[in-house]
Amino acid sequence: MKIAVIHGYLLNGTGSNLYVQNLCRQLCISGHDVMLFCQDVELENYDFIESAYRFDKDNENMERFHEKRTPFEGKCRCFVPNIGKQLPVYVKDMYDRFEAVEITKISRHDMESYINANKKALRACFMDEKPDVAISNHIVMQPVYTNRALEGLEGTVKLTVAHGSSFNFSVRKSNMALNYALEGLNAADGLVFLTDYSQREFEDYFDEIAEIKARKMLIPAGVDIEGFFPLEIGESKSERIKRLMESIESEKGLLKNNMESGASREFESLIKNATGEELSEKKAMLMAKGDGKAIDPDIMEKLLKIDWENENILLYYGKYLWTKGIHNIIISLPFILKENPNTRLVLVGFGTSRGYLETLVNALDMGDLDKLKYLLKYPEQFQSHVERGTGHYSKWVLDILRDSEKAKDYMKTARGNVKDRVVFTGFMDHGLLRDIIPCADVVIAPSIFPEAFGLVGVEALACGVLPLQTYHSGFKCVVDSYEGLFELDGNLKGIQKLCLDENLVRNISCGINAVLQAYRSRGEELVLRIRKDARNICVDSYSWRSVADRFLDEAQSEMENLEKVKLEV
Repeated sequence: MKIAVIHGYLLNGTGSNLYVQNLCRQLCISGHDVMLFCQDVELENYDFIESAYRFDKDNENMERFHEKRTPFEGKCRCFVPNIGKQLPVYVKDMYDRFEAVEITKISRHDMESYINANKKALRACFMDEKPDVAISNHIVMQPVYTNRALEGLEGTVKLTVAHGSSFNFSVRKSNMALNYALEGLNAADGLVFLTDYSQREFEDYFDEIAEIKARKMLIPAGVDIEGFFPLEIGESKSERIKRLMESIESEKGLLKNNMESGASREFESLIKNATGEELSEKKAMLMAKGDGKAIDPDIMEKLLKIDWENENILLYYGKYLWTKGIHNIIISLPFILKENPNTRLVLVGFGTSRGYLETLVNALDMGDLDKLKYLLKYPEQFQSHVERGTGHYSKWVLDILRDSEKAKDYMKTARGNVKDRVVFTGFMDHGLLRDIIPCADVVIAPSIFPEAFGLVGVEALACGVLPLQTYHSGFKCVVDSYEGLFELDGNLKGIQKLCLDENLVRNISCGINAVLQAYRSRGEELVLRIRKDARNICVDSYSWRSVADRFLDEAQSEMENLEKVKLEV
């Protein structure tokens, strides 16, 4: 089968990028030929891409810039449309080759130019080789230019994968984006949802606006079970971290500093000495701290400082954004450290909330109660994408801080203790994450905003590590899939699900303390049992082979329907 996969972004970093990468690889493994459209040009490390072509400024002609032999029966050719310098995005991000602009802030004229550039590139390919199936990722803008490129070319099945970010951050907030979404959705033969939650969310919104006739399909995302795997029998965490450090060392380009040394010193001085009100006037500086996909230049020193064998390791990885709920892990730390002082929180990622998060850590470490309360009460003054009402989930701690005696005890535990217990690493791609995840005792994903799918939890399971995720939206189905792990020990049975309510911070700290207590009580026996059972859950439910097979089955069914309609006419 000839399959076109349309994705207007890179192939690494975010959930949808990784989704596209892994789906394409599995389709090639299964023997199908893939035409991949994206904006990634650093393709050396993708084992499934046989060749790649870059379009000229008119998107009419192309030149080959990458070629290599691949080990799979199916072959993938990658095509990079020329879209100019502006890249429409759902959430503000940094790209080396583009100026990323949120879709909600782009003019219709500029959006049409972007769509037309992509359409011309796709059209140039499709006129030579019409695909049997076209899989568009996100409900804007890929389905729009894919459908326009296929206009007049009959017989191609058009599927759209409804990832969550385009819906929540663009379509819900822009009439222009909504209209484009309707154009693409009305042309689709099938809509693929990663979870039943995302399907219900979609239907609740669109059923009141328009009748979408495309058949709806539920196909969960998968994980690279060959790339993500647990510690092997007899393998120590230190050995795995050594391999991680060797990988970092071999990728010298990763070691970029996202702030000049002088600016970095100014930042440290600012968050240490300024009041909350004074910091609110420096929002741009705070947001600039983590706004770049770079690993920290002192990452080796940070990794060596951690006692991987004897400390309790809590790991978060993903974007540094308010919506990811990272601040709620940080403010839960005093409660965790009080019972488990030998605990380290490792925060891997990038994003514009890093400056705010580091300021939060600093306020705790200095015992600055006034600054801490200001940071928690007015988060929107220091970062973007603070969703209304999400501050409610920190209410339990804010209530404690208003009680002088309770606040005194809380700050006593935090003062001089938190900063050394929190490690920011900067960005790590999945080639590095696969070696750090198995070295964690708990992977924590405390998102407070709707998520399409709980990929972090699935990757933790693949690595044999217990995940703790908030219980909502697309995370729910993943949490439900591993709830049997909590039956393995009495300490785990009492853990409350991390529902989005005012007790979230309390339940995060209690849950983590319960897990660490269980490990202390049962030792290596429980660790090995969870490692084995978690891995089995992932292999049985979330392999990319099962995902690709379901795509192919659905596509074949739609192809037969099209043929049937054609014969009837």
